[in-house]
Amino acid sequence: MPSSVRIQDLYRFSVPSSCRLSPDGSRAVAALSRPDREQLRNVSHLWMCDVSGARKPFQFTHGKTGESSPKWSPDGRTIAFLSARSGKSEIWLIPADGGEARQLTRLGGSISEFEWSPDGHRLAVVFTPQDEEAKRREEMKKRGEPGHEAPRVREVSRLFYKLDGAGFLPAGRAHLWVVSASSGKGRQLLRDEKYSEGDVCWAPDGKSIYFVSNRSEDPERDLDRNDIWKIPAGGGRPTKIRKFAGGASNISVSPDGRWIAFLGQPDPDARWNSVHTKLWLIPSGGGRPVLLSRGLDRSISNSAISDTFGIPPTPRPSWSPDSREVAFVLVSEGSAEIWKVDIRRRRPEPVLQEAGVPIDWDVDWKNRRVVSAFSDTRTPGEVRVDPFFGVVGAPRTLTSFNSAWTRSRRIALPREVWSRTRAGHETQGWILLPPGLKPKQKCPAVLYIHGGPATQYSKVFIHEFQVLAARGFAVLYCNPRCSTGYSERHLADCAGNWGTLDYDDLMAFTDECLRLEPRLDRRRLGCAGGSYGGFMVNWIVGHTDRFAAGVTSRSISNFLSFVGSSDFGYAWPRGYYGDESAWANPRKYLAMSPLASLHRMKTPLLIEHQEEDHRCPVEQAEQLWAALKWKKVPCEFVRYPQEPHGMSRGGRPDRRVDRLERIADWFKRWLKK
Repeated sequence: MPSSVRIQDLYRFSVPSSCRLSPDGSRAVAALSRPDREQLRNVSHLWMCDVSGARKPFQFTHGKTGESSPKWSPDGRTIAFLSARSGKSEIWLIPADGGEARQLTRLGGSISEFEWSPDGHRLAVVFTPQDEEAKRREEMKKRGEPGHEAPRVREVSRLFYKLDGAGFLPAGRAHLWVVSASSGKGRQLLRDEKYSEGDVCWAPDGKSIYFVSNRSEDPERDLDRNDIWKIPAGGGRPTKIRKFAGGASNISVSPDGRWIAFLGQPDPDARWNSVHTKLWLIPSGGGRPVLLSRGLDRSISNSAISDTFGIPPTPRPSWSPDSREVAFVLVSEGSAEIWKVDIRRRRPEPVLQEAGVPIDWDVDWKNRRVVSAFSDTRTPGEVRVDPFFGVVGAPRTLTSFNSAWTRSRRIALPREVWSRTRAGHETQGWILLPPGLKPKQKCPAVLYIHGGPATQYSKVFIHEFQVLAARGFAVLYCNPRCSTGYSERHLADCAGNWGTLDYDDLMAFTDECLRLEPRLDRRRLGCAGGSYGGFMVNWIVGHTDRFAAGVTSRSISNFLSFVGSSDFGYAWPRGYYGDESAWANPRKYLAMSPLASLHRMKTPLLIEHQEEDHRCPVEQAEQLWAALKWKKVPCEFVRYPQEPHGMSRGGRPDRRVDRLERIADWFKRWLKK
């Protein structure tokens, strides 16, 4: 008989990503990530899948340090991937039919992306060099000399000098290189240390490379002014491709070389999270952008969130071989969907509309099907094949990475709920009840709030929720205003006004869950969330006492100090509130801070934070802890060393396990009395 979901099950999950089709569409290679107990980290290896299903999937690479970002050569004979087998993350090549992998590059820094040239003879690479002092410390470590653990001094000269997950940034910028696919020898095409390059894409004739770069007068202040550029593949002067003033990303050149599809929005000064990212088209030589996603009123990106796969990257738009259609991903009402549009008719139509999220995907245009790494409410993820929407055929799952585990566990399945505020705004959410809950049995419930806020809870497996359900807690979760997956108005309603309409949505959703499900005990309610969700927990306990306990993770408690300590917090006032400086109006930022409501806080609170969090720095938790402790509110403070903002979905497995144990124990203490 299946047993309850356990916290230690985290070590049994296999999460596929980077799902790439071979040029002939017969095979798919995917990176499969698994937590490793011995290495205390997630390790990713490449797996090969026969799309027809005639042959079982098999593990294709076995390096001790793992492999990621697989990409087929244009002739389908070779797969390039990233691996740190040599001590640094470099590009390696392996025959697609099997054999020994060989190291291609020896650049010695950080490779963030790469793309094969159309003839397969070269690769465009985005590379950031290692600092000289870091190199010296590595040599000191090899020789056993003292003082190699940390830099002697860190001199800061840039406004944008740190990034969550990466730490303190190296002095050098990310620049475009072209590398030989046979020798690995490379040539740096651009060197200006004021700018970085990224999002590289070859012209179909292989003579030039398109890329994205913010080459404005002050790119660290004007974060949303990325432009499209073109440079000869052999080097030369870059040419700016004319479009609108707003930013561009995920560029994709049509096979005939005539068009560029890209994601973006026209106004570089628009508030963050106030407008949808849209799909656009321009001539490859530049021109007036044409909106291809007209009428969808959804964000053209994958912002679904889970603690197993995190937030998936959004692939660049996929062109049909005849350059007539473009496929793209969007989020809508708890799912990520794949759509396509004919560039002449400009009427988007669905390709894949299944309840769940394609973590990564590739389109087989010839056979009118999609191959994806797909997650739904029953599994962390599998590789599957889906026919185009409207094409005869049934979905086929190619892998069984998690099937043995899912058969051995009682997985709670969510019930969808739509709530309505007094003003009439509707919010989508779900109730996850404990498996086996009897008809007349009462249970405590925890309201969960996602981060972002421009993300969405989706119809996918979330381990943290399953753990709490297995321990007798109902989990309530929804997508209040500021979430993606709904109208642009839903997204923008709380931009610059967190804790207002979004708070109304959360309270109305809680009320509706209590009305619909009499087994929920309204006297034993908890609330929890991370990042923006942590901010909302802090805000909630300062504005109502209906919750008996809360867990606030990697949260914001004081906006005024956050602006100066977050990695790009300096741009927050302009991006979210339309102010040039937070210090010009400190009272406004303090009034929007949860700590301004400290006098009303009395809910027992578990404060959980990561010490290497550069997005919501740990000082935010320290301020909240000191204030609550001084006020004698029941609280605990847990700090995880060496971990960034996203620890709950990608940190060291043993620390993730510890975090879940503490959260479950906290709610047991306060909600099961």
